[in-house]
Amino acid sequence: MGAPSRLEIDLTAVSHNVRTLRSCLNGAGICAVIKADGYGLGARRIAKRLEIEGVEMLAVSSSDLAKELASAAIRTTILTLLPLPELARSDAVYRVASQGLLHQTVHDLATYKEVAHAADGLGIVLPIHLEIDSGMSRGGCDPEQAIEILGLASAHRRLRVAGVFTHLASADCDAEFTAKQDARFESFLERAGSLIPSDAFIHEANTFATFRRRSYHRRMVRVGLALLGFANEEFADSGAFELASVARELRPVVRWESSIVQAKRITSGSLVGYGGTWRAPRETTIGVIPVGYADGYPLALSNNARVGVHVEGPSGEKLIAFVPVVGRVSMDQITIDITDLPTSVMRGTRVELVSRDPTAPNHLATLAKQAGTITHELLCRLSPRIPRSYVAMEEARESVAKSLVI
Repeated sequence: MGAPSRLEIDLTAVSHNVRTLRSCLNGAGICAVIKADGYGLGARRIAKRLEIEGVEMLAVSSSDLAKELASAAIRTTILTLLPLPELARSDAVYRVASQGLLHQTVHDLATYKEVAHAADGLGIVLPIHLEIDSGMSRGGCDPEQAIEILGLASAHRRLRVAGVFTHLASADCDAEFTAKQDARFESFLERAGSLIPSDAFIHEANTFATFRRRSYHRRMVRVGLALLGFANEEFADSGAFELASVARELRPVVRWESSIVQAKRITSGSLVGYGGTWRAPRETTIGVIPVGYADGYPLALSNNARVGVHVEGPSGEKLIAFVPVVGRVSMDQITIDITDLPTSVMRGTRVELVSRDPTAPNHLATLAKQAGTITHELLCRLSPRIPRSYVAMEEARESVAKSLVI
Protein backbone atom coordinates (compact mmCIF):
# COMPACT_ATOMS: atom_id res chain seq x y z
CA MET A 1 0.00 0.00 0.00
CA GLY A 2 2.96 2.34 0.43
CA ALA A 3 2.92 5.08 3.07
CA PRO A 4 -0.52 5.07 4.73
CA SER A 5 -0.56 8.84 5.17
CA ARG A 6 1.01 11.81 3.42
CA LEU A 7 0.71 15.55 2.98
CA GLU A 8 0.73 16.79 -0.59
CA ILE A 9 1.84 20.40 -0.98
CA ASP A 10 1.09 22.12 -4.27
CA LEU A 11 3.93 24.51 -5.12
CA THR A 12 2.06 25.72 -8.20
CA ALA A 13 -0.68 26.97 -5.88
CA VAL A 14 1.96 28.87 -3.88
CA SER A 15 3.02 30.62 -7.10
CA HIS A 16 -0.60 31.35 -7.98
CA ASN A 17 -1.20 32.88 -4.55
CA VAL A 18 1.84 35.17 -4.84
CA ARG A 19 0.60 36.38 -8.22
CA THR A 20 -2.91 36.85 -6.89
CA LEU A 21 -1.53 39.05 -4.13
CA ARG A 22 0.59 41.01 -6.58
CA SER A 23 -2.53 41.78 -8.60
CA CYS A 24 -3.91 43.99 -5.83
CA LEU A 25 -0.80 45.47 -4.22
CA ASN A 26 -0.10 48.29 -6.70
CA GLY A 27 3.66 47.91 -6.38
CA ALA A 28 3.93 47.17 -2.64
CA GLY A 29 6.39 44.42 -1.76
CA ILE A 30 5.66 41.05 -0.21
CA CYS A 31 7.24 39.82 3.00
CA ALA A 32 6.40 36.11 3.09
CA VAL A 33 5.97 34.88 6.66
CA ILE A 34 7.22 31.29 6.84
CA LYS A 35 7.79 30.93 10.56
CA ALA A 36 7.13 27.60 12.32
CA ASP A 37 8.69 25.72 9.40
CA GLY A 38 6.44 27.35 6.86
CA TYR A 39 3.34 26.82 9.04
CA GLY A 40 4.28 23.16 9.23
CA LEU A 41 4.52 22.57 5.48
CA GLY A 42 8.29 22.82 5.01
CA ALA A 43 9.88 26.28 5.03
CA ARG A 44 12.86 25.39 2.85
CA ARG A 45 10.83 24.06 -0.07
CA ILE A 46 8.26 26.83 0.15
CA ALA A 47 10.98 29.48 0.46
CA LYS A 48 12.63 28.28 -2.75
CA ARG A 49 9.33 28.59 -4.60
CA LEU A 50 8.74 32.06 -3.09
CA GLU A 51 12.22 33.08 -4.18
CA ILE A 52 11.42 32.01 -7.75
CA GLU A 53 8.33 34.21 -7.55
CA GLY A 54 10.47 37.16 -6.48
CA VAL A 55 9.08 37.97 -3.05
CA GLU A 56 11.02 40.81 -1.49
CA MET A 57 11.54 39.28 1.94
CA LEU A 58 11.09 36.13 4.05
CA ALA A 59 10.10 36.48 7.71
CA VAL A 60 11.01 33.92 10.39
CA SER A 61 10.92 33.82 14.17
CA SER A 62 13.56 31.30 15.20
CA SER A 63 17.31 31.43 14.72
CA ASP A 64 17.21 27.75 13.69
CA LEU A 65 14.96 28.51 10.75
CA ALA A 66 17.12 31.48 9.74
CA LYS A 67 20.12 29.14 9.74
CA GLU A 68 18.23 26.53 7.73
CA LEU A 69 17.39 29.06 5.03
CA ALA A 70 20.93 30.40 5.02
CA SER A 71 22.30 26.86 4.62
CA ALA A 72 19.89 26.26 1.72
CA ALA A 73 21.51 29.12 -0.21
CA ILE A 74 18.34 31.21 -0.17
CA ARG A 75 19.24 34.62 -1.60
CA THR A 76 16.08 36.45 -0.58
CA THR A 77 16.39 38.87 2.33
CA ILE A 78 15.49 37.27 5.67
CA LEU A 79 13.71 39.26 8.38
CA THR A 80 13.91 37.84 11.90
CA LEU A 81 10.80 38.81 13.84
CA LEU A 82 12.40 37.90 17.18
CA PRO A 83 15.95 38.75 18.29
CA LEU A 84 18.70 36.35 17.25
CA PRO A 85 21.28 35.07 19.71
CA GLU A 86 24.69 36.66 19.32
CA LEU A 87 26.05 35.99 15.84
CA ALA A 88 29.41 34.33 15.27
CA ARG A 89 31.44 34.34 12.08
CA SER A 90 31.24 30.54 12.03
CA ASP A 91 27.45 30.71 11.96
CA ALA A 92 25.70 30.01 8.65
CA VAL A 93 23.66 33.16 9.18
CA TYR A 94 26.81 35.31 9.27
CA ARG A 95 27.34 34.90 5.52
CA VAL A 96 23.84 36.17 4.88
CA ALA A 97 24.29 39.01 7.38
CA SER A 98 27.60 40.07 5.86
CA GLN A 99 25.85 40.48 2.51
CA GLY A 100 23.16 42.70 4.00
CA LEU A 101 20.49 40.01 3.53
CA LEU A 102 19.66 39.53 7.22
CA HIS A 103 17.32 42.13 8.70
CA GLN A 104 16.67 42.04 12.44
CA THR A 105 13.67 43.32 14.37
CA VAL A 106 14.25 45.72 17.22
CA HIS A 107 11.47 45.71 19.84
CA ASP A 108 12.87 48.03 22.48
CA LEU A 109 16.01 49.71 23.72
CA ALA A 110 17.41 46.44 25.09
CA THR A 111 17.17 44.61 21.76
CA TYR A 112 18.56 47.69 20.00
CA LYS A 113 21.66 47.54 22.18
CA GLU A 114 22.05 43.81 21.50
CA VAL A 115 21.92 44.29 17.74
CA ALA A 116 24.25 47.29 17.90
CA HIS A 117 26.73 45.27 19.94
CA ALA A 118 26.58 42.41 17.44
CA ALA A 119 27.16 44.77 14.51
CA ASP A 120 30.17 46.34 16.22
CA GLY A 121 31.61 42.95 17.12
CA LEU A 122 31.26 41.56 13.60
CA GLY A 123 32.34 44.74 11.87
CA ILE A 124 29.41 44.67 9.45
CA VAL A 125 26.36 46.83 8.81
CA LEU A 126 23.15 45.25 10.09
CA PRO A 127 19.78 46.43 8.75
CA ILE A 128 17.07 46.74 11.40
CA HIS A 129 13.27 46.97 11.38
CA LEU A 130 11.78 48.83 14.30
CA GLU A 131 8.46 47.45 15.56
CA ILE A 132 5.97 49.94 16.96
CA ASP A 133 3.32 48.80 19.44
CA SER A 134 0.14 50.43 18.12
CA GLY A 135 -2.22 48.54 20.40
CA MET A 136 -1.52 44.81 20.25
CA SER A 137 0.57 44.96 23.45
CA ARG A 138 2.55 41.87 22.51
CA GLY A 139 5.81 43.08 21.04
CA GLY A 140 7.31 46.31 19.81
CA CYS A 141 8.09 49.53 21.59
CA ASP A 142 6.06 52.55 22.54
CA PRO A 143 6.34 55.59 20.26
CA GLU A 144 8.44 57.65 22.69
CA GLN A 145 11.13 55.00 22.95
CA ALA A 146 10.92 54.36 19.23
CA ILE A 147 11.88 57.98 18.48
CA GLU A 148 14.89 57.59 20.76
CA ILE A 149 15.94 54.35 19.04
CA LEU A 150 15.61 55.91 15.58
CA GLY A 151 17.86 58.73 16.69
CA LEU A 152 20.47 56.34 18.05
CA ALA A 153 20.33 54.11 14.96
CA SER A 154 20.70 57.00 12.54
CA ALA A 155 23.93 57.99 14.31
CA HIS A 156 25.33 54.44 14.47
CA ARG A 157 27.76 53.68 11.67
CA ARG A 158 27.00 49.94 11.66
CA LEU A 159 23.21 50.02 11.77
CA ARG A 160 20.79 50.89 9.00
CA VAL A 161 17.08 51.50 9.53
CA ALA A 162 15.64 49.31 6.78
CA GLY A 163 12.06 49.16 8.00
CA VAL A 164 9.45 50.35 10.47
CA PHE A 165 6.35 48.29 11.15
CA THR A 166 3.46 47.49 13.43
CA HIS A 167 1.23 44.46 13.79
CA LEU A 168 -2.54 44.68 13.43
CA ALA A 169 -4.20 42.55 16.08
CA SER A 170 -7.76 42.12 14.86
CA ALA A 171 -7.86 42.73 11.12
CA ASP A 172 -9.93 39.57 10.62
CA CYS A 173 -12.74 40.65 12.93
CA ASP A 174 -12.61 44.27 14.07
CA ALA A 175 -12.51 46.98 11.41
CA GLU A 176 -12.77 49.80 13.96
CA PHE A 177 -9.80 48.72 16.09
CA THR A 178 -7.75 47.99 12.97
CA ALA A 179 -8.38 51.52 11.72
CA LYS A 180 -7.42 52.87 15.16
CA GLN A 181 -4.11 50.98 15.09
CA ASP A 182 -3.44 52.24 11.57
CA ALA A 183 -4.08 55.82 12.68
CA ARG A 184 -1.70 55.45 15.62
CA PHE A 185 0.96 54.05 13.30
CA GLU A 186 0.45 56.87 10.80
CA SER A 187 0.77 59.42 13.62
CA PHE A 188 4.07 57.88 14.65
CA LEU A 189 5.40 57.92 11.08
CA GLU A 190 4.54 61.60 10.73
CA ARG A 191 6.24 62.38 14.02
CA ALA A 192 9.37 60.40 13.15
CA GLY A 193 9.67 62.20 9.82
CA SER A 194 13.19 62.26 8.43
CA LEU A 195 14.48 59.86 11.10
CA ILE A 196 13.01 57.14 8.85
CA PRO A 197 15.05 56.78 5.63
CA SER A 198 13.10 57.34 2.45
CA ASP A 199 13.89 53.82 1.19
CA ALA A 200 12.82 52.04 4.39
CA PHE A 201 10.06 49.43 4.18
CA ILE A 202 6.92 50.60 5.98
CA HIS A 203 4.69 47.62 6.71
CA GLU A 204 1.69 46.77 8.86
CA ALA A 205 -0.70 44.53 6.89
CA ASN A 206 -0.93 40.83 7.67
CA THR A 207 -3.04 38.53 5.48
CA PHE A 208 -6.36 39.82 6.80
CA ALA A 209 -5.40 43.50 6.67
CA THR A 210 -4.11 43.06 3.13
CA PHE A 211 -7.60 42.19 1.95
CA ARG A 212 -9.46 44.53 4.30
CA ARG A 213 -8.20 47.82 2.89
CA ARG A 214 -5.75 48.88 0.16
CA SER A 215 -4.44 51.74 2.28
CA TYR A 216 -2.95 49.23 4.72
CA HIS A 217 -0.54 47.92 2.07
CA ARG A 218 1.90 50.82 2.43
CA ARG A 219 5.31 49.77 0.99
CA MET A 220 5.14 46.09 1.90
CA VAL A 221 2.68 43.53 3.29
CA ARG A 222 3.56 40.64 5.61
CA VAL A 223 1.51 37.60 4.64
CA GLY A 224 1.67 33.95 5.62
CA LEU A 225 -1.76 32.33 5.53
CA ALA A 226 -2.67 33.87 2.16
CA LEU A 227 0.37 32.29 0.53
CA LEU A 228 -1.00 28.90 1.58
CA GLY A 229 -4.38 29.69 0.07
CA PHE A 230 -6.48 30.67 3.09
CA ALA A 231 -7.99 33.99 4.14
CA ASN A 232 -11.67 34.74 3.48
CA GLU A 233 -12.82 31.68 5.45
CA GLU A 234 -11.91 33.57 8.62
CA PHE A 235 -13.26 37.02 7.72
CA ALA A 236 -15.76 37.86 10.44
CA ASP A 237 -17.41 40.55 8.29
CA SER A 238 -16.49 39.60 4.73
CA GLY A 239 -18.73 42.29 3.23
CA ALA A 240 -16.48 44.95 4.77
CA PHE A 241 -13.31 43.67 3.07
CA GLU A 242 -12.38 45.85 0.13
CA LEU A 243 -10.51 43.01 -1.59
CA ALA A 244 -12.63 40.02 -0.58
CA SER A 245 -13.05 39.04 -4.22
CA VAL A 246 -9.28 38.76 -4.60
CA ALA A 247 -9.05 36.61 -1.47
CA ARG A 248 -11.53 34.17 -3.02
CA GLU A 249 -9.08 33.58 -5.87
CA LEU A 250 -6.47 32.02 -3.56
CA ARG A 251 -5.80 28.30 -3.93
CA PRO A 252 -5.23 26.08 -0.87
CA VAL A 253 -1.88 24.33 -1.17
CA VAL A 254 -2.28 21.35 1.16
CA ARG A 255 -4.04 18.02 0.83
CA TRP A 256 -3.81 15.24 3.43
CA GLU A 257 -4.39 11.66 2.39
CA SER A 258 -4.33 8.33 4.19
CA SER A 259 -5.96 4.95 3.66
CA ILE A 260 -8.28 2.50 5.34
CA VAL A 261 -6.25 -0.15 7.19
CA GLN A 262 -9.23 -2.18 8.41
CA ALA A 263 -12.90 -2.48 7.46
CA LYS A 264 -15.05 -4.36 9.93
CA ARG A 265 -18.74 -5.04 10.46
CA ILE A 266 -20.28 -4.31 13.86
CA THR A 267 -23.77 -5.03 15.15
CA SER A 268 -26.49 -2.50 15.86
CA GLY A 269 -25.98 -0.92 19.27
CA SER A 270 -22.19 -1.46 19.35
CA LEU A 271 -20.17 1.34 20.90
CA VAL A 272 -17.20 2.79 18.98
CA GLY A 273 -13.99 4.23 20.39
CA TYR A 274 -12.82 5.46 23.78
CA GLY A 275 -15.67 6.40 26.06
CA GLY A 276 -18.23 4.82 23.75
CA THR A 277 -19.23 8.26 22.43
CA TRP A 278 -20.89 6.81 19.30
CA ARG A 279 -23.37 3.95 19.16
CA ALA A 280 -24.12 2.17 15.88
CA PRO A 281 -27.77 2.84 14.98
CA ARG A 282 -27.82 -0.23 12.72
CA GLU A 283 -25.47 -2.94 11.52
CA THR A 284 -22.52 -0.81 10.46
CA THR A 285 -19.26 -1.09 8.57
CA ILE A 286 -16.48 0.80 10.28
CA GLY A 287 -13.31 1.92 8.49
CA VAL A 288 -10.15 2.45 10.53
CA ILE A 289 -7.67 5.12 9.37
CA PRO A 290 -4.17 5.27 10.93
CA VAL A 291 -4.29 8.97 11.80
CA GLY A 292 -5.04 10.64 15.11
CA TYR A 293 -4.31 13.58 17.34
CA ALA A 294 -0.60 12.64 17.41
CA ASP A 295 -0.61 13.52 13.71
CA GLY A 296 -2.46 16.78 14.28
CA TYR A 297 -6.01 15.57 13.61
CA PRO A 298 -7.85 17.30 16.48
CA LEU A 299 -9.66 15.45 19.23
CA ALA A 300 -12.39 18.08 18.82
CA LEU A 301 -13.31 16.51 15.47
CA SER A 302 -14.59 13.39 17.24
CA ASN A 303 -18.12 12.74 15.88
CA ASN A 304 -17.77 16.14 14.23
CA ALA A 305 -16.15 15.90 10.79
CA ARG A 306 -16.26 14.19 7.42
CA VAL A 307 -13.54 12.60 5.31
CA GLY A 308 -13.56 11.92 1.59
CA VAL A 309 -13.31 8.27 0.50
CA HIS A 310 -12.18 7.44 -3.04
CA VAL A 311 -14.82 5.29 -4.76
CA GLU A 312 -15.80 4.30 -8.27
CA GLY A 313 -19.17 5.18 -9.75
CA PRO A 314 -21.39 2.83 -11.77
CA SER A 315 -19.52 3.64 -14.98
CA GLY A 316 -16.07 3.47 -13.44
CA GLU A 317 -15.82 7.22 -12.88
CA LYS A 318 -13.79 8.52 -9.92
CA LEU A 319 -15.84 9.90 -7.07
CA ILE A 320 -15.23 11.23 -3.60
CA ALA A 321 -17.81 10.11 -1.05
CA PHE A 322 -17.91 12.11 2.16
CA VAL A 323 -18.61 10.05 5.25
CA PRO A 324 -18.65 10.93 8.96
CA VAL A 325 -15.95 10.44 11.56
CA VAL A 326 -17.61 8.38 14.30
CA GLY A 327 -16.30 7.80 17.80
CA ARG A 328 -13.49 9.59 19.55
CA VAL A 329 -10.31 10.55 17.72
CA SER A 330 -7.49 8.43 19.19
CA MET A 331 -3.77 9.10 19.30
CA ASP A 332 -3.10 7.16 16.09
CA GLN A 333 -6.50 6.24 14.66
CA ILE A 334 -9.89 7.54 13.64
CA THR A 335 -12.96 5.54 12.68
CA ILE A 336 -15.43 6.34 9.92
CA ASP A 337 -18.84 4.97 8.92
CA ILE A 338 -18.53 3.41 5.44
CA THR A 339 -21.73 1.35 5.59
CA ASP A 340 -23.35 3.01 2.56
CA LEU A 341 -20.27 2.90 0.33
CA PRO A 342 -19.69 0.27 -2.36
CA THR A 343 -18.34 -3.09 -1.20
CA SER A 344 -15.17 -2.33 -3.14
CA VAL A 345 -14.24 0.07 -0.32
CA MET A 346 -11.96 -1.99 1.86
CA ARG A 347 -8.46 -2.15 3.31
CA GLY A 348 -6.17 0.01 1.15
CA THR A 349 -8.85 2.40 -0.11
CA ARG A 350 -7.51 5.94 -0.16
CA VAL A 351 -9.09 8.54 2.09
CA GLU A 352 -8.78 12.31 1.86
CA LEU A 353 -8.61 13.87 5.32
CA VAL A 354 -8.04 17.42 4.09
CA SER A 355 -9.12 18.65 0.68
CA ARG A 356 -7.90 21.55 -1.44
CA ASP A 357 -11.49 22.22 -2.48
CA PRO A 358 -12.82 25.19 -0.43
CA THR A 359 -16.38 23.88 -0.86
CA ALA A 360 -15.62 20.41 0.51
CA PRO A 361 -16.68 19.47 4.06
CA ASN A 362 -13.06 18.46 4.78
CA HIS A 363 -11.54 21.77 3.69
CA LEU A 364 -8.95 22.74 6.32
CA ALA A 365 -10.60 26.01 7.26
CA THR A 366 -13.95 24.23 7.68
CA LEU A 367 -12.35 21.62 9.93
CA ALA A 368 -10.72 24.38 11.98
CA LYS A 369 -14.10 25.95 12.67
CA GLN A 370 -15.59 22.59 13.61
CA ALA A 371 -12.68 22.03 15.98
CA GLY A 372 -13.15 25.45 17.56
CA THR A 373 -9.77 26.75 16.41
CA ILE A 374 -8.15 28.61 13.50
CA THR A 375 -6.53 27.45 10.27
CA HIS A 376 -3.11 28.61 11.45
CA GLU A 377 -3.19 26.19 14.38
CA LEU A 378 -4.30 23.17 12.35
CA LEU A 379 -1.49 23.78 9.87
CA CYS A 380 1.14 24.12 12.60
CA ARG A 381 -0.14 21.01 14.41
CA LEU A 382 0.51 18.72 11.42
CA SER A 383 3.07 16.26 12.74
CA PRO A 384 6.55 16.05 11.19
CA ARG A 385 6.08 12.28 11.14
CA ILE A 386 3.62 12.61 8.22
CA PRO A 387 5.61 12.35 4.96
CA ARG A 388 5.48 15.51 2.84
CA SER A 389 5.43 15.40 -0.94
CA TYR A 390 5.77 18.47 -3.12
CA VAL A 391 4.02 18.62 -6.48
CA ALA A 392 3.68 21.17 -9.21
CA MET A 393 1.72 21.89 -12.34
CA GLU A 394 -0.91 19.34 -13.29
CA GLU A 395 0.35 16.77 -10.77
CA ALA A 396 -1.71 18.61 -8.18
CA ARG A 397 -4.85 18.85 -10.28
CA GLU A 398 -6.20 15.43 -9.41
CA SER A 399 -9.93 15.91 -9.79
CA VAL A 400 -13.12 13.93 -9.48
CA ALA A 401 -16.26 14.06 -11.55
CA LYS A 402 -18.62 14.36 -8.59
CA SER A 403 -18.74 14.44 -4.85
CA LEU A 404 -21.15 12.43 -2.75
CA VAL A 405 -22.15 13.14 0.84
CA ILE A 406 -23.15 10.02 2.77
